[in-house]
Amino acid sequence: MSSRRRRSSGYDAMRNRLREKKTGQEENVIPMINVIFLLLLYFMIAGNLQPDYNVTPPFASQLAEPAKEIPTVSIEKSGKMRFENREIAFEQLNAALSRITGHEKLKIHADAKVDALAVSKVMKTASEAGILQFVLVTQRRADGA
Repeated sequence: MSSRRRRSSGYDAMRNRLREKKTGQEENVIPMINVIFLLLLYFMIAGNLQPDYNVTPPFASQLAEPAKEIPTVSIEKSGKMRFENREIAFEQLNAALSRITGHEKLKIHADAKVDALAVSKVMKTASEAGILQFVLVTQRRADGA
């Protein structure tokens, strides 16, 4: 029986030590959780403000910043097209371009891996809709050439 008392007294002593540590180290983490959620919300909203163009434009030797009010067509590697950041089929592009008025230019974001014929078809469709000037979006070369 004496061995039982030793075990229980050792158990009680350990339990008391753990209780003392818990009460001494308790922290209120609710304000930290609130800050984390606010930061998460901020980055979710701020991260979606830019249009979602899933293209890698080719490199260019000249620097030019196209105007933001020019209508935009993007062509992905897979051939998927977007007009004004909405997915569109090639057959619907002529009708969509015909609906916009007062624009003389069309901005084309084409992936560097896209065939030139696909870009040419978009330009031909735009010219049929009355848009005769094009801004091809490219990347600036890292080496400055």
